[in-house]
Amino acid sequence: MQDAREHPIPALTGVRAEVLDCVQSNLAVLADHFRGAGTHLRLGSKLSSRWWPGADGLPTVDPPVEEELAEAQRALGLAVGERTTANGAQLDEPALAPGEIRYALADAHEMPWLPYFGQQHMEHSFLLIAPGSADGPWTVVDAYDNDTQWGAAKPGSWSVTRAELAALRRIDLYEITARPEPPARPEPRIDHAPMADYLAALDQAADRERALHRLTGDTWLLARSRRLHALFAADGSPLDEPTARHLADWDKLVTQAYVTYRRVVRGRPEPAGTVARLAELLEADRRIFPAPAAAPAPDPGGLRDRIARVVGAVLDADQALLRTGDVDLAALPGFTSFRMVDLIDRLEAQLDIELDADDLVPENLRSMDGLCRIVRSATGAR
Repeated sequence: MQDAREHPIPALTGVRAEVLDCVQSNLAVLADHFRGAGTHLRLGSKLSSRWWPGADGLPTVDPPVEEELAEAQRALGLAVGERTTANGAQLDEPALAPGEIRYALADAHEMPWLPYFGQQHMEHSFLLIAPGSADGPWTVVDAYDNDTQWGAAKPGSWSVTRAELAALRRIDLYEITARPEPPARPEPRIDHAPMADYLAALDQAADRERALHRLTGDTWLLARSRRLHALFAADGSPLDEPTARHLADWDKLVTQAYVTYRRVVRGRPEPAGTVARLAELLEADRRIFPAPAAAPAPDPGGLRDRIARVVGAVLDADQALLRTGDVDLAALPGFTSFRMVDLIDRLEAQLDIELDADDLVPENLRSMDGLCRIVRSATGAR
């Protein structure tokens, strides 16, 4: 780890914090600190529409911290050490050498330099720099940039007293260093996963206030990730007009989602159309940010070809397209739940297999790659 006595505070200048989430923002500071200005934009090499089950029962597009740390290692050439967990009071002991830097994650509700302090619980990152002397203050560096209903969070550095640090009841600490060899510019990785189940869950949730709060946060994350990817892809050039318009549409949706949420919080009727507009922009992503053509996957025994013939016949779909790439089956004109039942029956009959009941979940049945995966599992093919 570079000694912070030689580089007392990693510079915030040049970090495009307005396109980063609260986990990425301080990984970005370290990336530019180790590799030079602008390195952090490589986090935009990956564009994803994936979703994960949330702890509260609602889906979310907010990726797990482990995924974001892994992406920082891949795209930025950082080495992320093992996590250690402490509370702020424990750090009053000489746990770190003077000037040492740690990447930290804790609850924003307990961070006095943020507008979320005492207002909202959420996992948030910052850089923690150990005091240079036994009785000196700790230093916090935080590049996060966002306007909130309680005020603006802006990038900065703060001296934190030991009492303030002790108020952080749990801190996850990581030593993050630069790998010896600078990484090559990463290739784009674009994942337009099926989102129908995610959209339906938010649209149909009975607790509208909670669902719209999630939708507000998720549209914010999606809009930022699209702008970050566009900046990476442009590599310093101006954005083309279709991309700029598309990003402006995402920004408008962020505002629409927040206004919708605030109206419901105040007991007013929910304006229609927010989830539908999100679905439209996710579909438009496929055109504005097309996934690179993938090499044909191995097809042991021509199994994908046989599956494509069945799917094409049942859903009246282009078999050539089904053979060569992943297809969101739910987006095909012939897709219905009844036809999916027919499709499963035909696959089992024509291939003389029995699909595992645990595999018959929407994320497998609505994706050509998912169907191929569960059929290979049933046949023992690899």
